[in-house]
Amino acid sequence: MRQLAVTLVVPLLTFALAAPASAGKKDPTKVTCAEFAASTPEGQERIAAYLDGYSKGGKKLAEVAELDVDRELNVLVVSCTQEPKLTLWQKFEMKMPGGKKRIKIPMTCDEYLALSKDVQPEAAYYLAGYDRASKTEVGAAGEVDLEVDTAVLVESCKPTPKAPLWETIKKHF
Repeated sequence: MRQLAVTLVVPLLTFALAAPASAGKKDPTKVTCAEFAASTPEGQERIAAYLDGYSKGGKKLAEVAELDVDRELNVLVVSCTQEPKLTLWQKFEMKMPGGKKRIKIPMTCDEYLALSKDVQPEAAYYLAGYDRASKTEVGAAGEVDLEVDTAVLVESCKPTPKAPLWETIKKHF
């Protein structure tokens, strides 16, 4: 029995130690359509929101005005399955998926807190993408943790509801 336990546990420990610590980190600008289509719906929303923000990186935040949320990602997934080797960024450059509703950008922490819990991650990742695209150093896109819990942003916003969300986002992404 003990030998059976050792036989089962050792490979599991080896796999756990060999697995990357940052499994949720990816460079959204390099995610292929195949990877995107295989992602969870939550991951797809975060990647799409990030790339949407990234695409607006050269503009002043006040000029962006609004962002689409609750995107029609199923259309993008179908399109990606037809050309799985393209990067999602290439697909976005061809046609950005529209959203069912729009929210205004920039916003205060109070306005962020008023958003529904399913929209909060989209707004956060959109602003993280926008921030990353605004950087000028080579390779600024880099990896992004697609598993950041936006509950941290909610807690950061509660003490300062009138503060710009933008400042809070920059501290956490």
